[in-house]
Amino acid sequence: MSDRSTEKRLRILSAITKVHHSIGDETELEAFSRTVVEELVTIVNCTGCAILMVEENKVRILAERAFSKMHREMDFRTYMPAIKHVENTKTSIYTNDIANHPAADYVPAGRQMNSLICTPVVVKGEVKAIIHLDSPHTNAFDEEDLHFVELLAEGISIAIERHFLHSQVEALSVRDDLTECFNRKKLEEDLDAEVARAKRYERPLSLLMVDVDWFKKYNDFHGNSKGDELLKKLVEMFIDKVRTIDKVYRYAGAQFVILLPETARENALLVANRLQKMVEQEQFEGEAESQPNKRVTISIGVVNYPWDGNDKEEILKSANTALDRAKQSGRNCVFDLVGADSSTS
Repeated sequence: MSDRSTEKRLRILSAITKVHHSIGDETELEAFSRTVVEELVTIVNCTGCAILMVEENKVRILAERAFSKMHREMDFRTYMPAIKHVENTKTSIYTNDIANHPAADYVPAGRQMNSLICTPVVVKGEVKAIIHLDSPHTNAFDEEDLHFVELLAEGISIAIERHFLHSQVEALSVRDDLTECFNRKKLEEDLDAEVARAKRYERPLSLLMVDVDWFKKYNDFHGNSKGDELLKKLVEMFIDKVRTIDKVYRYAGAQFVILLPETARENALLVANRLQKMVEQEQFEGEAESQPNKRVTISIGVVNYPWDGNDKEEILKSANTALDRAKQSGRNCVFDLVGADSSTS
């Protein structure tokens, strides 16, 4: 056995050990899946990598690397040929020459793909997820890669089962009673975990701190019931406009935090400006009567690890500072501490 082959096997064993240890540490399926993807792309010679969660007739991306970019226009459904095949057979698709393989029909038009591994993650006899790896090169994968992926699938199946059990118990304790988004306790847990992951894998991480401008005026004028309805509607809007892996938390009163894993500062600013404009342009009941500028608006502070803080406390402190600067700039704007980038309507 060559030194290179021996080294690869040692790396595979190390990765499997790390993933199985993570099963006990990670209660969030998306976070655990990102750990798995990081290990996969480190060892396997793939271009695109993703873990896809199968939910009834829909499929959502739990974690990915260079996968969304290639498939950015696609709406994944269980009736798609490759997904349907893996679901029905509960076996992997493995080929290094897809043009001469039955799976050739599974490749969407215009996608450059010659090597493919699609491995099912089976939980209690049902395919609950799929590990996808692809490459534009022929002979990109070998049998050892396939075996590695299938071993990881076993670990993911354990994580998924634990996730569902844990979710049933935790659902009530990590949610805000009013808005049903995550609460501050959950934010502190998740932020600790995301900072640790960002450090370990040198990946970007951003955070938005959002405040509803002049909320007390709206609440005092229209009453607590209408104020509650406004907060719930805003949370629904936030959740609808961010990715599945992003999370919305109620931080305090009319303040919210949106955690953006795998997001660089410039992309976080795009998200923040989009949310600010969305709220500004939305029509809310009674806003003209109670709000100083006749509209319900939000202010947002944008921070990014590690530039604005190296741990949870520093990041939250910087986020509060950025939000204060947004308010001092006249509200209804986005403020970025590093770039001192403020945008207003």
